[in-house]
Amino acid sequence: MAEQGGLPKGILPFHQLPVSKPQRNQLLLMILTIMTLTIFTLLAWISLELPAWSVIVIIIITGFISSLFLPNQLAILNTPLGVNLNHPFFEDQPFGKAEVYIGLSDGTWIKPGNDRLKLARDELIGGYNIVEDNENYTSLGHFSNSRNYKTINMQVTLINQALSLRDAVNDVQDDIEDARDRESEESGLLDREWMDEEEMDISGPISKIIGRSE
Repeated sequence: MAEQGGLPKGILPFHQLPVSKPQRNQLLLMILTIMTLTIFTLLAWISLELPAWSVIVIIIITGFISSLFLPNQLAILNTPLGVNLNHPFFEDQPFGKAEVYIGLSDGTWIKPGNDRLKLARDELIGGYNIVEDNENYTSLGHFSNSRNYKTINMQVTLINQALSLRDAVNDVQDDIEDARDRESEESGLLDREWMDEEEMDISGPISKIIGRSE
């Protein structure tokens, strides 16, 4: 099921969900800190007549710190993920079926199935497709043109967490552990890597929700 142009009615994007509020606050705090540091640097340069090289050094340090922390916060908030009110990302008790939608690079929103998702490099147009983590690696579409695999993989990790919580609410059996057991018994012809539980965690309230759902 795909929707072009915007999220289906009743689905809210991740950056508007209550669970993302700490990430929004952290991002705002970082931006305010950077702006404050920049303003004080300029005032100190004017009032104390600091040498130009000292201002350049401070600006470089500020830029370096920003490049370390801002991209991750922005990546989490910009995750192309939407859920309805029955999803555990909301603190209210569900009154119906939880739904999850994910956004593709062309603006299309799709409703994934029961399989978890992973990235696959698109050799034709570049970037990455998002595929179902099953025997056929069924492609759902082009996910991102970004070359930063770590960043977009973090988004897919969050999407998979949302799918796990969706299935918990909808009483859908999670076959990931079964698949892991099957692969350990296979001859090794199929080379697949599973994320450890530690790698599935994202700091903040999302992890707390995961913990309450177990």
